[in-house]
Amino acid sequence: MNQFIFKAALAETLGISLRTLENWVAHRDFPAPCHISGSRLSFFKVTEVEAWLARELETEAAK
Repeated sequence: MNQFIFKAALAETLGISLRTLENWVAHRDFPAPCHISGSRLSFFKVTEVEAWLARELETEAAK
């Protein structure tokens, strides 16, 4: 089950607010959350988040 992380746990891990995470999804090509049908729970695939973070770090390092 370590393949997925819940929205709140991801925001806490990244040190950002839930609103910031939602803004990243909407405006920064952050991976979209997954949802269980009939549920309000949001979770992310850890591998997709790690790939996004690696790309962001490479972009910052290139500046």
